[in-house]
Amino acid sequence: MDNRFIRLFLSALILTLGATTASHAEESILQEPPVIDPNVVRLGLKDADIDDENFEVGLFLGYMSVEHFGTHELYGVRGAWHVNEDLFFEANYGMTTVGDTPAEYVSGEITLATDDNRDFTYYNLSMGFNLLPGEVFITRDWAFNTSIYVLAGGGTVDFFGEKEFALNLGMGLRLIATDALAVHVTFQDIMTDKLKELSDGSDGSAHNMQYTTSLTYFF
Repeated sequence: MDNRFIRLFLSALILTLGATTASHAEESILQEPPVIDPNVVRLGLKDADIDDENFEVGLFLGYMSVEHFGTHELYGVRGAWHVNEDLFFEANYGMTTVGDTPAEYVSGEITLATDDNRDFTYYNLSMGFNLLPGEVFITRDWAFNTSIYVLAGGGTVDFFGEKEFALNLGMGLRLIATDALAVHVTFQDIMTDKLKELSDGSDGSAHNMQYTTSLTYFF
């Protein structure tokens, strides 16, 4: 009788301890944090403050090498309409003043043109295409967006009292300095026919090379 009582007592004790342990284990599982926290912190985002205007105007300075008339300072204005990221149309007006003609330089006494006629002015309209967009890194933390582009078009040259049609081909590098300002380094060849006859009496096209730097504003 005593042994039976002891066995019943031990069995009850074991069941009680097991239930208590299971209860603590379940409670511990419920209280432990999950491996992945589902609460995601949302960060505030700020849109980039980049202008998306399609029109560009500015001034340019540089040099023009007028065939047989030497290299002289050049200045003018430019404007562009960007149709999309690749295609744009550009208008230019430039002016330079040349020195003596070859005949005047050789003789030293002949004067073939007045001072007003020595102004070489032109205006043209070109179609441009952006070829290679990229970046220029000034320092490790300072970079500028760039684009290499090509130009082709036509216009009018006014020189020595005569106007004539001129073709122009060129290429340039555009560097976006700020949200609204850009810097251009451009080369163009303005080709004329009458100027060739005027300079040396021969047929063909005169190649008038210009090298300019410009600052433009987007609006």
